[in-house]
Amino acid sequence: MKLLIFIVLLCYIILILRYRFGWDNIKKYRRTIFTPNVTVVISMRNEENKIEKLLKSLQSQIYPTDKLEFILVNDHSTDNTLSILKQLQFDNLKIIDLADAEYGKKNAIKKAVSIADSEIILASDADCIFNPYWVQVMVRYFKDERVKLVSGPVTYHQQQGFFQNIQTLEFISLISSGAGAIGIRNAIFCNGANMAYRKDVFMELNNFSLDNIASGDDVFLLHSVKAKYPDSITFAKDERAIVSTDAEPTFSGFINQRKRWASKSTSYKDIASIYTSYIVLFVNFSMVSLFFMCFLNPQLINLLLSFYLIKFGTDIILLYPTLKFFKRHDLIKWIFPFEFFYSFYIVLIALLSVTNKFEWKGRMHSK
Repeated sequence: MKLLIFIVLLCYIILILRYRFGWDNIKKYRRTIFTPNVTVVISMRNEENKIEKLLKSLQSQIYPTDKLEFILVNDHSTDNTLSILKQLQFDNLKIIDLADAEYGKKNAIKKAVSIADSEIILASDADCIFNPYWVQVMVRYFKDERVKLVSGPVTYHQQQGFFQNIQTLEFISLISSGAGAIGIRNAIFCNGANMAYRKDVFMELNNFSLDNIASGDDVFLLHSVKAKYPDSITFAKDERAIVSTDAEPTFSGFINQRKRWASKSTSYKDIASIYTSYIVLFVNFSMVSLFFMCFLNPQLINLLLSFYLIKFGTDIILLYPTLKFFKRHDLIKWIFPFEFFYSFYIVLIALLSVTNKFEWKGRMHSK
């Protein structure tokens, strides 16, 4: 038992150290002028309260207006989203209302990309806020003809409270792991709130057979690009590329969101992504198992404490530079208690993602 736990922990340490190496290996792109035609694509469902902020943030972009296009897709909203969109007076804006036979974020993005006039697609979500240089920074990576997909940094709006801080810390840990994996040329995931890709690559590789899966518009495309075009994926390690989005306000909403994210992992075919998922699950399952075993055998407490401290020290190696990048030094003090919460939460999500349905944008989905 102890030997197995040691092996799992060792594999985890090696994994995180590689991601830290990958993070350090990503260099800031030198500032060059490159302004290709670009289309910003955003799927919207029941977003009437977010349109105003979204519009202001999009209009703030410092980019040639004759080379910038916006496509907002209404995914059968049941509130006033569509009527508000139709009233917008916005240069280079296209509004799409999905047909009855089409629904879901993946179909919305597919529809938008198919009619986009640009060679570069920049995808995000309706609850996001952007730096004025966001478009400019994200697209300049495509000056390199070898680049097919750019993964961008995402964080949560800064809020007070234990739950919000723990949630943000967990989210940044995901983003940093994804960036670190890209840095070692073995991409595993990205976030659909901030990603860019070439239109022709999307049309070539978008996996239509997975359209029945509610989410995964980001990760499945990433895996397809990785399989066909190795070394063509990069991460935008630039503070101006950071996109801010909303954290879940309630614990039930948080659990539901993570169930949705975890549900798509059963369809992964990328070996590195599958390996990472299992190592993270097993190391946290080991922590939970040790915790409960201590009640039966108190002599295991020292082993639990050692395991906890080693994992804590390992995670700090990756989290410290990424928290510095996101300017969230305030979260460093939450890492120690976060380790305990995270282990139980990961095991719970793994169980719920297999047995439970989840709700997303007012629709119920199974995994």
